[in-house]
Amino acid sequence: MTANLSGRLLIASPYLSDGNFMRSVIFMIRHDVEGAFGLAINRPTDRRFRDLVESVGSDQKMRGDDLIFSGGPVEGPLLALHDLAGVGEPCGPFDPTGELMTPGQSMSQGVKCTVHDHPSEPWGSMSIELGNPPAWITGDDDHLRILLRRPDARVRYVAHYSGWGPGQLDEELRAGGWLAGEADPDVLFGDPDEAWEKAVKQCGRDVLQQMAPGVRFGDPNLN
Repeated sequence: MTANLSGRLLIASPYLSDGNFMRSVIFMIRHDVEGAFGLAINRPTDRRFRDLVESVGSDQKMRGDDLIFSGGPVEGPLLALHDLAGVGEPCGPFDPTGELMTPGQSMSQGVKCTVHDHPSEPWGSMSIELGNPPAWITGDDDHLRILLRRPDARVRYVAHYSGWGPGQLDEELRAGGWLAGEADPDVLFGDPDEAWEKAVKQCGRDVLQQMAPGVRFGDPNLN
């Protein structure tokens, strides 16, 4: 198996011509010897999440018109990726042994996830560094309603998913069909029309930094 991509972005290579995944950016929820599972985060539909939810009270400030995204070609439930700490389950990253790191643990670079109380909700606050974990995931109806009442949270509602059997994604990676990158929150929750280009450019910057540590991407001295 290749490196564990859980909690990272899977980015369609410019050479990938599969219509299901062309220019897709997929946030990987799980990647192990049993297979892989992720959600495309740059394929919005014309459906709105608020249209699926009964009124939660006109006296409460609610989110705007969040679109529902198509997470892939496999039928699946409506899920929410978000950055509201404590609501649902953390999505990676995983420690060197492949185990999911729990809130409060730090990775080698010292990035931490700490859940704090919030005065209006029992589920936690926005006090989270997105490097660990890069996002939280939930499909619980109560959680989805909580997110609807939190316009301060960054949320991506996703229906259906992308899945691979044992070893399938590893073969596609070796064939050059995909690139792997860090789960930048500006890509995860930003403009979906710009997600693929941003993710590809970030991969390029990561490669250059590995080749020439300390040199900024786009430095004319590299020409």
